[in-house]
Amino acid sequence: MKLKASLLALALAVSATACSDSDGPQVVPDAGTDEPLYAAITQVAIAGGNTQSYLVTLDDIEKAQTVGIGDAIELPADAYIAAGLPGTGKFIVSSSKLPTVTPYTLNADGSLKAGDPLSFTSQGVAATGGYQSQHYFVSETKAYYFDHVNYKLVIWNPQDLAIITSKDLTSQLKDGDFSFRYSQSLAITAGDDVIIAGGWHAADVKTVPAKTALVIVDTKTDEVTVKVDNRCGWARDGVKHTDGKIYYATESLGSGAHFVSPGTTGAPCMVRFDPATGEFDAWSTTLDSFINPGTEGDIAAMLLPGAPGKGYLRVMNKAAAQSAWDAAVAAERTFNGQSAAVGAWWSLWEVTLGDAPTATPVVRDDLVPTNGRTIPQNPGELLVLPEFINDNAQTRFRLMSPETGLGDAKTVVEGQVRGLLRIR
Repeated sequence: MKLKASLLALALAVSATACSDSDGPQVVPDAGTDEPLYAAITQVAIAGGNTQSYLVTLDDIEKAQTVGIGDAIELPADAYIAAGLPGTGKFIVSSSKLPTVTPYTLNADGSLKAGDPLSFTSQGVAATGGYQSQHYFVSETKAYYFDHVNYKLVIWNPQDLAIITSKDLTSQLKDGDFSFRYSQSLAITAGDDVIIAGGWHAADVKTVPAKTALVIVDTKTDEVTVKVDNRCGWARDGVKHTDGKIYYATESLGSGAHFVSPGTTGAPCMVRFDPATGEFDAWSTTLDSFINPGTEGDIAAMLLPGAPGKGYLRVMNKAAAQSAWDAAVAAERTFNGQSAAVGAWWSLWEVTLGDAPTATPVVRDDLVPTNGRTIPQNPGELLVLPEFINDNAQTRFRLMSPETGLGDAKTVVEGQVRGLLRIR
């Protein structure tokens, strides 16, 4: 049975457009229908090594299809995030260059209309980019923007397009000259709290300090608590276990930094946070300890949600990464943690979480090594993992069931899709 049968009403996620020869904006079904409609922003490579962003729509994310940008709405190149409450007919598009978000509305005739941008300049924000995870919508009247550059939590009203207030987290998150970044994995909820993880790295992306931060916001009061663990670096990807505890593992950039500079970045690792106590517990482990037990030096990263009590990790093909590193050195190109993270040499392993985790490789005909830095999109009950394929020229949507884990990937979209949302 297709996932749609059980999850369609709760799906939030993905989209693109069917191929067309039309030059105008795509006309989508009437907004009053109950049929789902998805919006996505895809970035397509153009001449000069640049990219162009497009807003596309799609009414199905499960069928086998390749969709293009023929009917897409052209956006500024710095726009790549779409965020909002699912199914409301409203969403925002952020900017990696400007301190604004632009609201979009799905009209009754099925067209998409852009409104006047809301500026965050008054809160000291220089740009509203990052990841979809940094734009968290509590309700139609309250949303959060987690600004990693200026260490701000901006609270605003999507309905009125008005700033409410902001919280300065500089004293908790700034660490000398290290750059702070929030996780691309989606925030985790526990009761009224929303929890987003972050980590630090040096400018050369070869040094990652052994520390991870959780920024916890009470969505009722907007009170912010920051918890820092000093055992595990760049552990930004979290999965909630059936017992309510959250496991956080080193993301691919941190693991890549260890690969290229083990003297300045520790081994990829995992720690555990208990929302009931509001603290990290004493448990921790390296990822190498349960990836290929008995061998040393395995590089794993990027913990992703799976079936109950399980998750998935990316595991590096070190030989392939080393070959790319050698080629970069020969060509006098930089090769750092980011370089190691984005190469197509990461395979998928399933992990059983707990005090003594175990892991096994996932073997499927439709799975090939991919970019290690997956940007999950959360459609409510249905998780979507965008897989960049064909030399990053296309995005394939891997569906993930909360009951069974890894699902099919049939819809392929032109370009790299980073912002996905169900708008109806």
